[in-house]
Amino acid sequence: MFRFPPLTPFVKKLLIALFGAWIFQIILQNWAGVPMFEVLALNTASPGLNTLWQLGTHVFAFPTGPQAVFSMLISLVFLWWMLAPFEQRFGAKRTIQLSITAALSAAFLALIVGLLVARPSPLYGAQAIILGSIAAFAWSYRGQGRMNLFGVIDMKPVHIIYLVLALSALMFMTSGDAVALAADIGAIGGGMAFIERLRRPPGRRRRPWRRKKKKSSFDVVQGGRSDEPRWLN
Repeated sequence: MFRFPPLTPFVKKLLIALFGAWIFQIILQNWAGVPMFEVLALNTASPGLNTLWQLGTHVFAFPTGPQAVFSMLISLVFLWWMLAPFEQRFGAKRTIQLSITAALSAAFLALIVGLLVARPSPLYGAQAIILGSIAAFAWSYRGQGRMNLFGVIDMKPVHIIYLVLALSALMFMTSGDAVALAADIGAIGGGMAFIERLRRPPGRRRRPWRRKKKKSSFDVVQGGRSDEPRWLN
């Protein structure tokens, strides 16, 4: 039976931040004449100084017209739907790291493609986080059985990633927006790479280099306290 996941702490804060930023943009853009969309969205046509902050702020940029109301609400619902299960499993810290990774991966690949196409479009919206969370959550269950998509469709985890890629390709075929397709692929790849990074065992710390002491002419007899390590099982 289908049901929404619990609203986890970080996802709740993120939803409030995204919705609040959108309302703020509506007020400034529609009523004060401040071009907030151009300030926040990632300009892939001509990168410059504004790119430094747009790499992160593009997820908060969203159109402010009346036709964008339902699109924005649907994006927030899907973000809750997809990101909350990841936070339930990995915690808030890893979820924040995943969101940043997906946003930056989408932005960097979108910038590269934007320099190659004739008419690049700006990158905006939280779709990068949504796709990154889907890919990361599905990839984390790779080799551990099957998953239920939307609680209804039984699929292998990797097939969910294939489905998301196919939907992105279908959207590209209808819109011709190569920048959006590149951003989707970047977000999905970033989510998968994030899980691979978590699976990597922590590296051993290198011992600091110490200068060897000259051997003394006296012999030292070991005794007293043992220097062997002790293990708490």
